[in-house]
Amino acid sequence: MNLLFLHLPDSNGTAHAWLRREDGLADLGRGEPAQFAQQYPVSPCIVFLPSSLCLFASAAISAKQLRQAEQSLAWLIEEQTGEDAEDLHVLAGTPEGDVTPLLAISRQTLADWLTRLRAEGLHPVAVVPDLFLLPRDDSDWQLLPQGGRFVLRTGPMSGAVLESGLLELMLDGALLERDAKAPLAISIAAGDPEAWARIEQWVAGRDSISCRLSEQLDAATAIAATPDWARHPANLLQGTFAAGGRLAVPATLRRAAIFLAAAFAVQLASEWMHYGYYRYQAGKATQQVVTRYRALYPEERIASANAAAIQDVQKRMRGRRNEDRGDRSVLPALTRVAQSLQGSGLSTQRIDVLGGVLTLDVDARSLGELDSFKQQLDTQGFSTEIVSANNQGGVIRGRLRVEGGV
Repeated sequence: MNLLFLHLPDSNGTAHAWLRREDGLADLGRGEPAQFAQQYPVSPCIVFLPSSLCLFASAAISAKQLRQAEQSLAWLIEEQTGEDAEDLHVLAGTPEGDVTPLLAISRQTLADWLTRLRAEGLHPVAVVPDLFLLPRDDSDWQLLPQGGRFVLRTGPMSGAVLESGLLELMLDGALLERDAKAPLAISIAAGDPEAWARIEQWVAGRDSISCRLSEQLDAATAIAATPDWARHPANLLQGTFAAGGRLAVPATLRRAAIFLAAAFAVQLASEWMHYGYYRYQAGKATQQVVTRYRALYPEERIASANAAAIQDVQKRMRGRRNEDRGDRSVLPALTRVAQSLQGSGLSTQRIDVLGGVLTLDVDARSLGELDSFKQQLDTQGFSTEIVSANNQGGVIRGRLRVEGGV
């Protein structure tokens, strides 16, 4: 059966389509989604949504913790999205040590796209962010200029998409999430001399980073390299959005499942009975010790835990945990700051990240522009403070301190 691949645009415009047949992959060119649905009415479809609709993040959680918290992943990145955790659809990638990549999208956004596609006659079996149209190769990062934007893929399920003018900011943010001393190779799609010059300038002075041109960073290569997109870890049609019908379970398996459930219930009841018995005995022993102590030392008083002291320790532990998180995932916050910079008329001179706090040096034409940018960041869920604002050469050089959302 033919398989249709459809790359949807960021805004109103034409989509790019490919068709996988028995004789290979055919490029169908650009057109309206409804047009391809009419040409191939019964073909299942792999849809590539704009990555700007998604959030790529990471969480300090091991594989064992991931299995235990699988139903509450959205709470791990609620601060980075500014949305309620219940409104997010979150997928987890393969853990890398104690860090697990996460992919999130608004449930309503995904539902609206699926309704629109099905109304146009398409039959999606997988919905994947278009970041994964950038194929992985032997290098660590892949970079593709794409219609005034840059697509950066930094791992199997990590990356970002930003405007062309924010290329260096995007690279600096991505570099903060990895060991800066470890060697890094960047593959850059050939065909854009200006982009190559900007990358070479950014790489200059960084001995551990190298870059090279590649002819293989195209969508057709990525599509051909993945035989089954429905099983791709970034396929958003999982959980409540999973495609396909219900699984028919044979009667023998159902009986086996019932037997195992009954055996587990009996074992659990037995363990709880043992637990209750030993807890009862421990309570009796504790009471005997207290009674004996009071009989021997009637004037002494047994010290009790101070509730206020316990709360203070817990508060400090939570603060240390937040410090440990540090700059593990600053790229989502930098992406939101960069989106606020678009169209503001401000130019970024420098950005520093320390302990989850962003410090930005920007040039503005007036104090009003600087204050407007601060208010826009506040509406994004950040806590923003204008540290200084000085007139330098006819422009206002401002320094802002941005907290939250990292």
